[in-house]
Amino acid sequence: KEWEKENTPWKRLPAIVPFVFYHGATEWKIPNEFLHLVDTEEGWEPYLLNFQFPVMDLGKLPDRQLSEDRRLHVRLLVMKYATREEEQEAIKEELIKGLKNAPEELRTVLYYLAQTYVRYDKETIKEIIQKVQPEEFDTMMSQFARDITKTARQEAFQKGMQEGEATLLVRQLSRRFHPLPNEITERIYAADPNAIGMWADRILDARSLDEVFVE
Repeated sequence: KEWEKENTPWKRLPAIVPFVFYHGATEWKIPNEFLHLVDTEEGWEPYLLNFQFPVMDLGKLPDRQLSEDRRLHVRLLVMKYATREEEQEAIKEELIKGLKNAPEELRTVLYYLAQTYVRYDKETIKEIIQKVQPEEFDTMMSQFARDITKTARQEAFQKGMQEGEATLLVRQLSRRFHPLPNEITERIYAADPNAIGMWADRILDARSLDEVFVE
């Protein structure tokens, strides 16, 4: 609707080109054709949308060739090594160099590093800030600590809610289908919230455990 408002009158739809940035640890080997990814019945292909999409496999590109744009370059650099744990320490100086060239990306990159780079501890984060924007060190460390703490609290709250729902489901199932097998209990505590909710909805009508957990 917003596009229609900004492009009135219009007769044809705008072109949209999907682009895949791949940063997996192994080489991209999937055909870059949309229909190849679709689970369909035989004979449907002529009626389904199909197109090719360009893929940038970051692992196959030298670091300096990731992008000529300084901001995009540093973002692609941190993405590239997110899944390459053994090389994360080795690219620290290259990362600092990229951030010095694009200091406005520092905050975004720091949050990404904290979430994905297992080899980067608090001291590494501090070192990066000191070398890129030393004048903002105290402010950024303070804000960074508050944001990380807030995120950790939110994750802990969500985990607690999920565990509570799992415990309630185990109690309900135990009352209806006692004794409850250990493998069922383990399956519930390992499940995601959507699965737990689906199983809980089935309890009232289910006549057996198999009917609760039917695929």
